[in-house]
Amino acid sequence: LEAGRVRFSGALTRPRLREALLAAREGEARLRAAKSVAAHAATRSAPAARPYIRLGNANVWVDEKRVLQGLDLTIARGNCWVVHGANGSGKSTLLRTLYGDHSVAREGFIRRAGMVPGVPLDAFRARTGLVAPHLQTDYPRDHSVLDTVVSGLHSSIGLNFRATPGECRRARKALAALQMDAFAERTLGQMSYGQVRRILFARALVTRPRLLLLDEAFTGLNGPLRAALLAWVETQIEAGVTVVMATHYRSEWPRNASHELMLSRGRVSYAGKLRP
Repeated sequence: LEAGRVRFSGALTRPRLREALLAAREGEARLRAAKSVAAHAATRSAPAARPYIRLGNANVWVDEKRVLQGLDLTIARGNCWVVHGANGSGKSTLLRTLYGDHSVAREGFIRRAGMVPGVPLDAFRARTGLVAPHLQTDYPRDHSVLDTVVSGLHSSIGLNFRATPGECRRARKALAALQMDAFAERTLGQMSYGQVRRILFARALVTRPRLLLLDEAFTGLNGPLRAALLAWVETQIEAGVTVVMATHYRSEWPRNASHELMLSRGRVSYAGKLRP
């Protein structure tokens, strides 16, 4: 075939086979050369993205068990990393380590943009949105929807004080973005499973996040809601928000994801640009 038309159809002879193989090799060589030129031009014209989070030789222990081993990873600003792997491979542990719930053992390091060792994580978390299964499980069902969203501003489960008028305005705006503002005064116990998930997305949005950490954020949701939330994530990526998300399903990968990380038993099997 050539340009959609049949160039030859017939018995395969040795001369014809040699001709076809030679043409294929020449075509591959031209394609490699073109890709090399394009890559070189892109490297010269595009400035390198600044690192947002770096991990080096990161070992993470949970309940006296090493869950992540020797992890080296650089997440640049504006990247969208999809983290995948079998159950128990360390996906959730990685995201909670990035958030600061778990520490890296002293032989390795984790560095976050704008943070220096020994400084509390409050400043980092104040601009980091998190959606994770433990949040949906741990939140008391008697808390109001509005207070749940406000708590995202304090990286807390619940509030120990009354929200300020400014915090309430921000929370209502975040709820409106997820079509949940009508339920602001209700309790989580009055909400369905899918509604609570949308509330947790609003809790992440209220921080005006520079970084979104999404741990199996679409699990248990019906098709239309999953598609709507995935589309919302894609708009955040387009707006320049850095995203790291763990998922089991390729159908949940954002169309504008840039990188993937495959984990196997706590170790990196692949880390780099998104593969076809």
